[in-house]
Amino acid sequence: PAPAPSAAPAGRGVRPGSGPQAALAPTPDDPLVAYGQFDAVVALIRERRDMRLLVEVETCLKLVRYSPGRIEFEPTAEAAPDLAARLAGRLQDWTGARWGVSVVSGGGAPTIAQTRDAAESAARTAALDNPLVKAVFDAFPGARIDALRHPDTRPETAAASEALPEVEDEWDPFEQD
Repeated sequence: PAPAPSAAPAGRGVRPGSGPQAALAPTPDDPLVAYGQFDAVVALIRERRDMRLLVEVETCLKLVRYSPGRIEFEPTAEAAPDLAARLAGRLQDWTGARWGVSVVSGGGAPTIAQTRDAAESAARTAALDNPLVKAVFDAFPGARIDALRHPDTRPETAAASEALPEVEDEWDPFEQD
């Protein structure tokens, strides 16, 4: 029997870890390695306290594609025309690496604000569907929900900070003099 043909001639095959995708992948010493997810970019903007840019990114940027150093987004109708240029410039200033930020005409996911609002609306609906909450509303017709708190997302230190301060053992009312 004849030997099976190889998938690629010797010396012409594509090695694993080579090619355009490997060339674009961040290396451990790359300044972009810390920005593997778009959430890390948003956290950087928040950390640098550029509130105008943060609000615009959260409300006007519908993410289409993200990779470290590359952002493609669909702008909302309210987006400033220079959002892509300002975002790229700020990220380059802050990270020391060049960022490609481009605008595309479609395919964007909901904005961060839209996602947050949808989650809040779903939580409010779930709270209103709770039998205990329904009973409270029946007992108190003018009641309303002002805020939702999620105890499982509170840090453990929150309870300690809300607790009463510890009393010093200086005086005991039951102790006989």
